[in-house]
Amino acid sequence: MKKTLIWLLLLLIIAGGYLGYYFYQKLYAGNTVKSGKLYIPTGAGYRQVLDSIAPFLDNKEDFDWVAQKKRYPGLVKPGRYTIQKGESNTDLVNKLRTGAQDEIAIRIGNYSSIFELAGKIAPFLEADSAAIITAITSDDYSKGLDTAEMLYYFMPETYNFHWNTSAVQFVQRMKQQYDRFWTDERKRQAAQLKMSQLEITTLASIVQLESAAADEQPRVAGLYLNRLHIGMKLDADPTVIFAMKKASGFSQKIQRVYNKNLQIESPYNTYRYKGLPPGPICMPNPSALDAVLKPARHNYLYFVADPAKPGYHIYAATLQEQERNAAVYRQWLNEKNIK
Repeated sequence: MKKTLIWLLLLLIIAGGYLGYYFYQKLYAGNTVKSGKLYIPTGAGYRQVLDSIAPFLDNKEDFDWVAQKKRYPGLVKPGRYTIQKGESNTDLVNKLRTGAQDEIAIRIGNYSSIFELAGKIAPFLEADSAAIITAITSDDYSKGLDTAEMLYYFMPETYNFHWNTSAVQFVQRMKQQYDRFWTDERKRQAAQLKMSQLEITTLASIVQLESAAADEQPRVAGLYLNRLHIGMKLDADPTVIFAMKKASGFSQKIQRVYNKNLQIESPYNTYRYKGLPPGPICMPNPSALDAVLKPARHNYLYFVADPAKPGYHIYAATLQEQERNAAVYRQWLNEKNIK
């Protein structure tokens, strides 16, 4: 009798150990065979998730068992998820059912059109470029503007997005950043200049393309404001480049502006038309916007790129000074064979 009890006890221990090992393997043992990204589209069901995750799994049935026990099939959340090699089914299901998806850092640059913006952003989001453009053009901020002018409320910065951020949510995030920038103090500064936010952004876009150096941008802004105040044309090369690119559907790469280009017919060509162009020619950095709002005070009306200090300029108060400086710059261009 005693021996029988001992054998039964041993059998229970063995069975318990086996069951413990069995459930441990299903729940806590590593079941992913590789690392990678799992994309779950908006509206996807559990079966679609199971098919997408299968290449990452050593045992698909064990994952399915855990997912069913944790009621994940009714809790599918879209997004981009990072899968790490060696993850357990429990960790994996918990990650998916709670929606612990990746945050994607996206750097938005000084793009020249909403089409370029959409094309740069779309590869990082579930929304395609057409949906992003539709969201921009349908937005209240865009009413009454043509597509070239709609850039004004998009600010270059590094933003964190989820992959399943919709096109409308993307635009709303951009508006929030724009609204945060335009504090009461900045609005007051714009009013002192007798310029609207769109006009500030338009001038800042020219400043941005003339100089990306934040420490020089106030001087560039001051020069252009000097020209505006005396009724002088802005004569800004970046506006000519923009007009040329716009005419070609932004497919042209232009490194140098020649005299023959200065007469291109476009409201953006500030060599032909006085005042500001209709809208921004790029998305300016906050530093360029602040440079226009708080420009350097000086009497300069002319400038030319400084060959000795790339990204900076040589300034002049008179046309005679400017012609000497420009001759030096043209010689440098020719020596470098810049066309």
